[in-house]
Amino acid sequence: MAIVLPVSMQKMKESNETFFIELYSIDMPSGIVNLAATDEDIVYNGITFTAVPFKRQSITKSMDNITDSCEISMSDVSDQLLAYVTNGWDFRGAICTIVRIQYPDSLRDPSIVQWVFTGRVDEPAFSQGTFTCRLTQVFPEIQCPNRSYQLNCNSRFGDNECGMSLASENVSIIGASGNTVILNKSYANNYWLHGVITVGGESRNIEKQVGSALTLNVNFLQEPIIGKAANLIRGCNKTTTDCRRFNNLRHYSGFPAIPFEATYR
Repeated sequence: MAIVLPVSMQKMKESNETFFIELYSIDMPSGIVNLAATDEDIVYNGITFTAVPFKRQSITKSMDNITDSCEISMSDVSDQLLAYVTNGWDFRGAICTIVRIQYPDSLRDPSIVQWVFTGRVDEPAFSQGTFTCRLTQVFPEIQCPNRSYQLNCNSRFGDNECGMSLASENVSIIGASGNTVILNKSYANNYWLHGVITVGGESRNIEKQVGSALTLNVNFLQEPIIGKAANLIRGCNKTTTDCRRFNNLRHYSGFPAIPFEATYR
């Protein structure tokens, strides 16, 4: 089975030849993560794709030619980078789109791009220093009104059923220590709680906010981040507590309580 290896940028640049790079865009509830199968970050069409040395197996088809899939792996890398991929995001079930660009022509003309595959992230695993996951073809989904019987809200924060405004804002980072960042602007405490902060293509969930200080679920991989621009988007953890914080309980689409089944003899 053919394997597509990550690109060694310096070596390929020295060859003075045109070469191809695969870019991965992973769409998750917390935002879109953009990664490049290289050893250097790539800026394509105004978007920064963070270098992650992915290896990709060739796309395989099932016997009935209905389900296509491919396997992604990463091994022999730094603990920091591996932690970024395995712990920085919960991307199980997220939609990943792979495209191939031509370097350096595509950087000048973004229309020079080839779609490779779109699939749902499945079967993430880590064993003996190697991280693997499988992308499974996404079937067309029929959109129809539905509501799951669950405690969490069924709506996506900011959609028509929720009715809340996402309230996005651009700021600058003036300080950072571990998973805490300091903004150049202060806000009411927990105004950005459960929201998302994005810096240079990387996104993180906001677990706490006091004034201008944000506590994130995990620190940013890129260094340094002080002085960089950041985008903030408000969020919600889909509980009645958070919905009450937004004074939006009348639009809560979950169930405040679900009775449990009990058998008496």
